[in-house]
Amino acid sequence: MFWSKKIHLGIDLGSDSLKVCTLDGNGTSCSVSLFPLLPDRSSKDQKIDPLALQQRLVALTGELKSKGKSKVDLSLHSSTSASGYLELPKLSAEKLQVAIPSAVAREIPHPLQEVNLYPQLVPPLMDTNAQGIFFVAVPKLVQEAQTQAFVQAGFEVGSPTPGMLACLRGLTRNLNLPAEQVTALVLSGYQRTAVILMKGPHPYFCREFQLAGSDFTYAFQMGDQVDWPEAERRKKAYDVGEKDFKVESFVQNWLGDVQRSLNYAAQKHAQLVPTQVILSGGTALWKGLAERLSEFLKLPVTRHQWNQLKLQSSSGPSDMALFDEAIGLVCRP
Repeated sequence: MFWSKKIHLGIDLGSDSLKVCTLDGNGTSCSVSLFPLLPDRSSKDQKIDPLALQQRLVALTGELKSKGKSKVDLSLHSSTSASGYLELPKLSAEKLQVAIPSAVAREIPHPLQEVNLYPQLVPPLMDTNAQGIFFVAVPKLVQEAQTQAFVQAGFEVGSPTPGMLACLRGLTRNLNLPAEQVTALVLSGYQRTAVILMKGPHPYFCREFQLAGSDFTYAFQMGDQVDWPEAERRKKAYDVGEKDFKVESFVQNWLGDVQRSLNYAAQKHAQLVPTQVILSGGTALWKGLAERLSEFLKLPVTRHQWNQLKLQSSSGPSDMALFDEAIGLVCRP
């Protein structure tokens, strides 16, 4: 039974599905499940039907309530979110609560009163006498819109978490990253790819670009003149090492954007030169992509897989790369 003996619940609402995770009482193993919301996608830009989402959420609420579990943590996605790294003087916790918003206000494109701010204290990169801050700012309107459907379906929603931070939390809970090792996390989903630079378990840089799984499917759709389901099937059967002309330009652009992100991070902070790359997200499952990225960057690239966390049970696919956000939601800091 998927919902038996579970204590935390995290839900990641993606472009096609709900990804759900629960964590056992010891915090060592997960159960994951995937609920399709758009099984008959016919085009790249087709959106999830709000009624279908509402019906799925209401049904899921009923399942949870029957077992006494209705409180969930959600991940937030927005192309208009902003993130960055700051160094501030070492201050008391009370003074930092004032200093952080003031410093972030000078770094983001939105008025401070229009965003919800998610700061993390991290070790400083440059000045050992400073306090490092990595932050994500999510527009309040985005957060309200993404939580409203869950509230209307009867969920008690906990504090939402930006998807990027949830992914990082899942990654660092699952892997032991040495304090001085610099790692690049390449998180590639359906619509967007994020390149995140970390030193040890702490984030310092993130750059996103709009080239990901849907663009690769689109390349097959246009190149072979087939419908979307057939293009998706051909993509899944394809090995990126084949370098077929109809998709290769998309792959090359994606590889180049990852490289540019790493170069930009190194220009901003000389300490952020990675020695390894971890590939995650749904696009990470594409056959041969990790090998192509490793060849292009001349760095070891591994796909995120179960390590310290163990898979207890799954409904549907069980690859950890699909569930990083949902897992991170239930891994408490």
